Parts: sequence; C-alpha cells; structure tokens
Amino acid sequence: MNAVMTIVQPRTVTTQKEWEDLAQLDPLWAILSDNRKQFGRWDKEEFFASGEREIALLMKSCGIPAGDHGKVLDFGCGVGRLSRALLHYFSAVYGVDISTEMIRLAKEYTPSCTFLLNPKDDLRLFENDFFDFVYSNIVLQHQRTKRIAMSYITEFLRVVKPGGMVVFQMPYKLSLRDALQPRRRLYSSLKAIGVPADFLYHQLHLNPMRTISVSCDDVKEVISAAGGRLMRSEPDNFNHNSMSYIVTKVLPPDQHTLDTQGIA
Repeated sequence: MNAVMTIVQPRTVTTQKEWEDLAQLDPLWAILSDNRKQFGRWDKEEFFASGEREIALLMKSCGIPAGDHGKVLDFGCGVGRLSRALLHYFSAVYGVDISTEMIRLAKEYTPSCTFLLNPKDDLRLFENDFFDFVYSNIVLQHQRTKRIAMSYITEFLRVVKPGGMVVFQMPYKLSLRDALQPRRRLYSSLKAIGVPADFLYHQLHLNPMRTISVSCDDVKEVISAAGGRLMRSEPDNFNHNSMSYIVTKVLPPDQHTLDTQGIA
C-alpha cells in the first residue's frame, strides 16, 4: 500500500516552537533583551518608545525624512516595536514573524500595520521588488543556522526594489559562552523530558533563545551575490562584536542607462 507522507522541516518547526515559548513566557523581553526588564518588567509604553528612538536614528542615518516613502518590511517584527515607529516614514508597513503569538500581539497593539506569520526559511509571501525599504535588527542572529541567516539576506535583496535600501544587523563572532549556549541547551533538554516551560524560565532562569554569528566577509559575499551594494557597515549598539549593514539594491543595466542618458 502506498502512503502519502508530509515532509516537515524539523529546523523550522523547532525554531518556531522556541519562539512560541518565548512569546508566551516574556514577549517584550524576548524582543529587546535588557536583563533589567526580564520576567515581565518591561513597561509597554517605554518598550514602544525605544522603537521610536531607534527608527528616528535609523532614518536620520539613511537620510530619510518623515513622510510617505512607500512600503517597508520589518523582518522579525515580534509585537511590532519597530513597525509602529516606521509608520512615520512609510505608508504601508508590513511585519513578519515566526511566532503566532507575537503576530497576535502585534495586531492587537498596532492594527494600522499589516502583520503576517512566516514560519518558512524564505520570504515567498512577497513578490520580487515589492518593498522600498527592508529593516531587521536583533533577528538574524537568532536563526537556527548561518545558512538560513544568509538566505534571508538574499531574500531581503530579492523583495526590495532596485535602488531601494536594506538595513540589517549581524554578529561577526561570539564569545565562548554565547557559542556554547549552556542555558539554551539545558532548557531544550529539560523541556524534552516534560519539564514545563514556565518552570524552566521563571524558576531556573533558562530560556531557548539561540545566537549565531556570520563573518563580515561572508555577509559581504552574500550581499554582492544577491545584487546588492554595501553602502557602509558600522558597529551596532545592541551587541558586542556585531555590525549593522546598510545596503542598496543595484539598479539593472537598462535603468542605469536611463538614469545616465535621460529619456529622449
């Protein structure tokens, strides 16, 4: 007898379960992990105000004034900390996240944005050249593998318009403790034998958050291969040994000709 089998991608499923746990346990801290705010100590207004400050500095750095600059993607949006702030600069703000609970909260907190669940290792939700701007901060470093993180960089450049801008952050190396991730490993082992997530987090102070790194050379290679041009890179304010990359999508040759010669 022939059986039809559904192939499940275990890496994607595992990552989604980890972030569903975090979304249920302490969603605001999972997004912006200030140890002083752990265990539900984030004030919601203060949390969203941090997003306003971050986006204001980003837009100033990119030379983008407040106004309507088209469509923007907030990749790894969580509960919409940055999405809400991006409304001051773009008429259409899309946020995607791997967690159902994060998306639910984002829709509740900021219904004027479009929030979509994206449990896959790509951005096939969107067609080529869809966005004018793509932003992702403190997200790629939590992917399960370097390959997945780099594939998302390729996807960012696919979905942004030629001449559009992509900004993202990525650690280029990890400390020994971050590389070993003992708390995450112990959390996963105990959860697998039935210890409740709430007990692991609140009593043992364990959590499933993972961190990876990608070298600057590898990031630059991916950017170039995907049709991007690195405008600049600079140390970010969120992690040690981490960089923010400001990238533009290269215009196609025919567009370069039109820009240079004009239209007769």
